[in-house]
Amino acid sequence: MHTSPTPAPEALSIASDGLELAGLLFRPAGPPAGGLLVCHGAGSRKENHSIMGEQAAAAGLAALTFDFRGHGESDGVMGAEGWHDAVAAGETLLAASDAPWLAARGASMGGCFLLLAARAHARLFRSLVLLCPADGPSLLAGLDDLERLERAGDPDREYYGRFDGAAWRPHLRRLDLVAAARGLPRVLLAHARDDEAVPFAHSERLAAVLAAPTRFIALDEGGHHGPGRSPEVARATLDWIVANGG
Repeated sequence: MHTSPTPAPEALSIASDGLELAGLLFRPAGPPAGGLLVCHGAGSRKENHSIMGEQAAAAGLAALTFDFRGHGESDGVMGAEGWHDAVAAGETLLAASDAPWLAARGASMGGCFLLLAARAHARLFRSLVLLCPADGPSLLAGLDDLERLERAGDPDREYYGRFDGAAWRPHLRRLDLVAAARGLPRVLLAHARDDEAVPFAHSERLAAVLAAPTRFIALDEGGHHGPGRSPEVARATLDWIVANGG
């Protein structure tokens, strides 16, 4: 994989449903071969995925990490329309970087939202990389955990977010992510078998309905954050995106 020195990331504002989202744009040293949108999970933020942005830029891609609504420096609260942010951020990345095509990587909630965005806007994304993409029951459980920590006022908690639970919960109970994934091509899945937050079997169900080409990386261990921290998965991500971008 070719790498080159790259500029420092630039702050970028993204408009989504009347909200202002905060992003970081990672530019390659020369004209971008393509673009990579990086989507975080529930309670996370763009800075947690800066390494992926740096690696993508070093490989010749323009990359954007951003805060979903209700997260980090972005406006609003998270609810059923949160996946709109992935569409808005992808379109902003293409416009800001002049990249000729767009791929996207999403972790947990971000993977779920990318599947919904790709189903609704199939022509926007050339390929997807989904790390332990969360299903409805997993997001419901995670929302309960985050709200419990918020009520407890735990100063040591790592994940924060602002959620419209009353509006989001009915949507999550109805969510059928397998139906959204059915027939989508050019998807790389990665999941750890010992994931404590999203069942490994969920990614197996998704893999069974995707259209070729597809790839499934099963890690023996690493927990929920294992795929995002795996050098193997990072290399496979960039290889997959470049191979399916042209």
